[in-house]
Amino acid sequence: MIVDSFNRTYHREVEGDRERVDFVRGSNVRLWKNDISRGFETHWHSAVEIVSPIKNIYTIAIHDQKYVLNPGEIIVIPSGELHETIAPSDGERYICLFDLDCISRIKSFSSILPFFTSAIIINDQTAPTLVKPCLDIIEHMAEIYFTEEPMWELRMYADILNFFAIIGQDRLDKMMTIPTKVGNKQKEYLDKFNSLFTYIDEHYTDDLTLEFAADLTGYSKFHFTRLFKQFSNTTFYDYLCFKRIKVAEELLINPSLSITDVAIRSGFPSISTFNRLFKKLKNCTPTEYRELRERNTFEKVYDVAEDEPITFKGYTKPEDIN
Repeated sequence: MIVDSFNRTYHREVEGDRERVDFVRGSNVRLWKNDISRGFETHWHSAVEIVSPIKNIYTIAIHDQKYVLNPGEIIVIPSGELHETIAPSDGERYICLFDLDCISRIKSFSSILPFFTSAIIINDQTAPTLVKPCLDIIEHMAEIYFTEEPMWELRMYADILNFFAIIGQDRLDKMMTIPTKVGNKQKEYLDKFNSLFTYIDEHYTDDLTLEFAADLTGYSKFHFTRLFKQFSNTTFYDYLCFKRIKVAEELLINPSLSITDVAIRSGFPSISTFNRLFKKLKNCTPTEYRELRERNTFEKVYDVAEDEPITFKGYTKPEDIN
């Protein structure tokens, strides 16, 4: 077992392919500066994860896609995504896990939520103007976290909000460059789609169809489909399913609600459809997800070959240790 100079240890636990995240006691966030040479096999968690290499190259595999990260590059992994981390023999990286629920309820957040339905890569090719400000935010969060400043969690969430605001503004700016033959059409697109996402947030339990959404924005079905994909990088029905699953995740925490109640309240037309889509997106059934969320144990990640805990060196807060 690896122990740091302060005699502090920390473990993470994977059960099946689901990683349990306890966060720091009484909070909704954790951050590590990790130099473990072993990677993590395919797993998922309900927290959003930010990874940024400091030294050497790391590879993140999500579904069939592999993202190679160099030092100074960033990946944002949405909650519930199955992913694998392939670590170098000698490397170092920032890892931040946090619960997005407390800020996803902010009304203006609904307009940028579609951007985070898949992994986001921030590097000199995808978003050169975002690299430095986003890295500065991550380093500032680490400074707050490891020095245990007063109101550290509140200050970290202020940084997280700023992080997402920077990314969201960049995506909106890119949306403004959609080719159009009519002057000032871009602002019209933004206004209409922002209104649409707000409408979906408020009416996700309704029988929303592609035709209805197109009519709501005033565009033809064909034009709407193209614009929606360009704006959100996903399809209308995939986004609607994503929204309903996110609602279901929160409802499943309430033990007084049956699985059928959760399905109805999150907008699914039938329990079979709910179970099928939940299993497809979360890789577990709603019942299994509920059981996993109800457990509250100290986290461990087990190495497949050695079956012993992998320990993170030196980067846990003293109150984390039992």
